[in-house]
Amino acid sequence: MLSKVIRDLILFLAFCVLALVFFKPHAQACTGIMLRTADESFVHGRTCEFGIPIDYTAWVVPRGYEFVGKTPGGTGLKHTSKYAAVGMVSFNDGAISDGMNEKGLSVGAFYFPTYAKYADITNENRSKALSPIDFPNWILVQFATVEEARAAIERGDVLIAPTVLEGWGATPPPLHYIVYDASGKCIVIEPLEGKLKILDNPLGVITNSPNFEWHITNLRNYIALNPLNVPPVEIKGMKFQQFGQGSGGLGLPGDFTPPSRFRRQPLISASSKFFTFSTISTFQ
Repeated sequence: MLSKVIRDLILFLAFCVLALVFFKPHAQACTGIMLRTADESFVHGRTCEFGIPIDYTAWVVPRGYEFVGKTPGGTGLKHTSKYAAVGMVSFNDGAISDGMNEKGLSVGAFYFPTYAKYADITNENRSKALSPIDFPNWILVQFATVEEARAAIERGDVLIAPTVLEGWGATPPPLHYIVYDASGKCIVIEPLEGKLKILDNPLGVITNSPNFEWHITNLRNYIALNPLNVPPVEIKGMKFQQFGQGSGGLGLPGDFTPPSRFRRQPLISASSKFFTFSTISTFQ
């Protein structure tokens, strides 16, 4: 029985990969997910289906490497890497936008159009400022846990400056961020109205706009979704039952908008016997 479940899951995932290759929409559609394994480890990753080509380069940053933040007015926050990190560099920018450090802390930057609003930079606060791409790099090379990163941001150690970056375009890239650590803790960081808002994210899920709190509220519209099939219903002596498997997921959206992609993640902390359903739902 188990081998059949594994075989079906592999076939389903293979189909999803082929669908992404041949039918991928031209959109700014990125999704981040986290899964908890049976041995209480954590696996997380992301997609990056963007409407323009992104030239990624893999980088390894050693301990003791010096960084200088970029701002519209010149030099920003100067800092030296405390931890080594590996990740992806994009848009000809010398900073890791998505990656992991030696302590297991990971960061992802996600498109956040019409919502991202960065800080107003002055001569007085510029020494704390970083570009939208410098910011996730700073988290990776400076902190070992989610709580360390949270404390530094809440102290006001850093600002995100509305910095135009080579290769992106004429405006600053609008981004928000997800941070995971080795313990499974997860937060979302969003630049809203010039301030950095930090939100706990036990689901480990992120997509794009609207803001994270909106997505969490919107999940309440879908709490009837269930990994189990709907039982038969009898009405006036007539028995009505499902046509096939998956009736508990009736109403699950299938489009590529950020709210729909967010809703397709598991809404219930499923037990191990529902792991196949939970995994499939994250790849829809």
